[in-house]
Amino acid sequence: MRAALDGRDLSALPDEQAHCMAAALIARRCSVSEAALASVSKEIRDAFGSGDAEWRDLRADRRGIRCAQAGAADQQLSACCIGAEGS
Repeated sequence: MRAALDGRDLSALPDEQAHCMAAALIARRCSVSEAALASVSKEIRDAFGSGDAEWRDLRADRRGIRCAQAGAADQQLSACCIGAEGS
């Protein structure tokens, strides 16, 4: 899963778009199951750690997985995830 995000700086993106892109990249490189596991695991870590667990992050992750399932290239993933902001 880390390899899917290696070399990608998602920190400049708004939070929901970053979640969407991360999930999409993991789903495309690894699998949908691994992307879903990473999504839930991160929110659990946030809930019990210093992070901020949010339902909207999980929604953005689901959107990213759907974007990846559409077979989108990197630019298309980015365009698909732009709609994650505020959804």
